Amino acid sequence: MLRKTIAGIVLFLGLLFIDAIILTFTFFNLYLYRINKELNLPFSATDIFDLSSLAVMPNFDPYLKMYFFLVGITLLFLVHFRAYWVVKREASLDKFIKVFEAVSYATIIAMGTTFAFKIPFFSRFVFFAYWSGAILTLWIWRMVVRYIVTVLTRRGYFTKRLLIIGAGRMGQRVIDELSGKPALGYEIVGLIDDDPQKKDWTYQGVPVLGRNEEVEQLVNSHNIEELLITIPSERNLISQIIAKTRRYNVQIRVIPEMYDVILGGVEVGQLGPIPYMEMLKTPMRGWQVAVKRVIDIVASALGLVLLAPLFALVAVAIMVDNPGPVIFKQKRVGKNGRIFDFYKFRSMVVNAEELREELAAANEADGPVFKIKHDPRVTRVGAFIRKYSIDELPQLFNVLKGDMSLVGPRPPLTSEVEEYGDWEWRRLEVTPGLTCIWQVSGRSNISFDKWIELDIYYIENWSLWLDIRILLQTIPVVLTGKGAY
Repeated sequence: MLRKTIAGIVLFLGLLFIDAIILTFTFFNLYLYRINKELNLPFSATDIFDLSSLAVMPNFDPYLKMYFFLVGITLLFLVHFRAYWVVKREASLDKFIKVFEAVSYATIIAMGTTFAFKIPFFSRFVFFAYWSGAILTLWIWRMVVRYIVTVLTRRGYFTKRLLIIGAGRMGQRVIDELSGKPALGYEIVGLIDDDPQKKDWTYQGVPVLGRNEEVEQLVNSHNIEELLITIPSERNLISQIIAKTRRYNVQIRVIPEMYDVILGGVEVGQLGPIPYMEMLKTPMRGWQVAVKRVIDIVASALGLVLLAPLFALVAVAIMVDNPGPVIFKQKRVGKNGRIFDFYKFRSMVVNAEELREELAAANEADGPVFKIKHDPRVTRVGAFIRKYSIDELPQLFNVLKGDMSLVGPRPPLTSEVEEYGDWEWRRLEVTPGLTCIWQVSGRSNISFDKWIELDIYYIENWSLWLDIRILLQTIPVVLTGKGAY
C-alpha cells in the first residue's frame, strides 16, 4: 500500500514536471517566433531546442515574469480539473475538456491581468498561440500517458484489491460492471455476506469469503485496499464495519441508500435548522438548457439550408422507387408525455402501418419496440437511407420547432409508452433527440433494457460536453451504418 502511494506521488510529480517542460517550450518558442518576426530574423525548427538566445531578446524580463505567472496558474488549473488523475479510465474527449478548461481559464486570467494593469509588451498573438499550442500538446501527451497507463493496468499495475460488502443484487451488479475489464484497475478479491445460503457461494468466479464480522481479518489477510459497501440500509452493520476498518489504510465507499430512486442526483439544502436532500431528475436546467436550445436552433436551421440539395435528391429517389408521400408523419411522445408530429423520409411502402400487425410474430426486438432486421416493408431506397440515417434528417424540422433536440432519448411511439412502467417513463423527463447514447452504442443491436439504461444515464449525467461528445461519436456510426436496419 505504501509503495503504491509513493509510486502515485512520484507519477504525479513526474507528469507535473513534464507538463511544465511542455509549457515552457510552448511559451518561449512562441515568444522567440514573435520577436524574430519583429526583428526580421529567421526562425527555424532547430530554434525550438535552443533557448540560449532568450536573454538577449528585447522585453525578455517582462515575458519571463509572465511565463512564471501563466505557466504556474496553468499547472494549478490542471491540478484543479484533475488532469493528473491518469489511473482513472477516461475517454479522450474528457481529457481534452479538462486540458481545454485549464488552459483557457489560465490564459483568460493572464490576459485579463495585462489589460487590467495596462501592462505593455504582451502580444495577443502570444496569448492565442500559447492557448492553442498548450491545449494541443498537453492533450497529445495525455493520450500517450493514457495508452501507457492502460497497458500497465492490464498487466496488473495501478490495480486496487477490492472487497465487496454484500452479495445481493447491487453487489452482483458491481461485479458485472467490473469483471472482464482489467483496464478499470480493480481486482475483485471477494464478497462478504451474512446469508447462510451464500456460504462458499461464488458469483462470476468471485467467492464469498466470509461474514461481515470477519471483515477486519479479511482486510488484513487479503491485503484489501478498497471496501465497497452495497448494503446501505444496514446502518448499524455499516457503522461496525467502518469502526473495525478505520485504523487500516483502506478506502471505504458506500453506495447510497435509495440508490434506485436518487440516480438523478441530489442537492443539499436547509429548511431553517433542518437539513434536506432535494432529488433532482436531471442536471438539465439553468443557463445550460438555454445554450442547448440556441445550439439546436442554429444547427438545425443551418443543417436544413445546407442539406436542401440532398433533401431534393432523396425526395426524387423515393418517388421514383415507390410512388407515394416523400415525408412520413407519425405521432410520437415527447417531453412529459406531450404528443407531437414526427417527421422522417418515407423508407417503407405506403401501407407499412397496416402491414405491421401481420408481421407482429416476426418482431426481433424485446420490450415494447418493433424491429425486424430484414423488414419486407422497406423499399430499396429506404434500405439505403435507413442504413445511413438519412431518413432521420427531416427531424431537423422537429428540432427547429422545439419538439426535439439534437441530442436526447429517441421519441417513442404512443403504443410503446402505453407499456412503460415508472422506470421507462423517465425517458420522457427531457426533450427527445435526433441522436443519443443508444445510437452510438450499438443502435438496433442492443436490448431494450440496455437502451433504457443508456437513456437514463444520459438524463442523469447530462452536460453540454456530453452532447458534443455524442454528436461527434454519431458521425462515424452514421457513416459506417453500424447497427442500423
